[in-house]
Amino acid sequence: MSPKPPLILASQSPRRAQLLREAGVVFEQRSPPFADPDQPPDRSVLFNSGPGEYAQALALQKADSLARGMREEATILAADTICADDQGNLIGKPKDRDHAEQMIRSFVNTRHEVITGVVMMVLNKSGQGSFIADSVSAAVHFGSIADRQLGDYLATDDWRGKAGGYNLFDRQAAGWPITVEGDPTTVVGLPMRWVRQMLDSSLLSGG
Repeated sequence: MSPKPPLILASQSPRRAQLLREAGVVFEQRSPPFADPDQPPDRSVLFNSGPGEYAQALALQKADSLARGMREEATILAADTICADDQGNLIGKPKDRDHAEQMIRSFVNTRHEVITGVVMMVLNKSGQGSFIADSVSAAVHFGSIADRQLGDYLATDDWRGKAGGYNLFDRQAAGWPITVEGDPTTVVGLPMRWVRQMLDSSLLSGG
């Protein structure tokens, strides 16, 4: 699957790249100049915006930052993932090991939302074009996790750079009791059902 114009993933995330490769998508990876904040703002400063709008805005800033100065036909794909607890508070990436432990313990025996904002931007050779932006959410349920399981995980540093401090597929493979309502790839960082739909659309296929 190769869109016209060519697809550029505005991210160095190995997880997002793996999802695209597994779907047979031909793409190039580039780092966007915009660095999204590890910690989202307090819910009170979002005013009328919700988690979906916030994640979508960050994804659009990533795409915009990469598109500036480009003079080539390209389809830019950008995404940003955050979590929200059952009170609607936003959860970003852990600052350190203690913060990661606090995040994960707060998920145990409860439900949280994972929201990925995603943007596809189609540019012409003049650097102008159009974009489609959306946000996709999935509900994640954690069961009980033994202290030793959690301690062993935290010692690996695999929690670094991940919204909520975990990677869904890795933790499920490790035997953690995690279930998902919705597209699991949304939790990993790139909602592939949405991406496939956009890649098949006339806007992105040249039709």
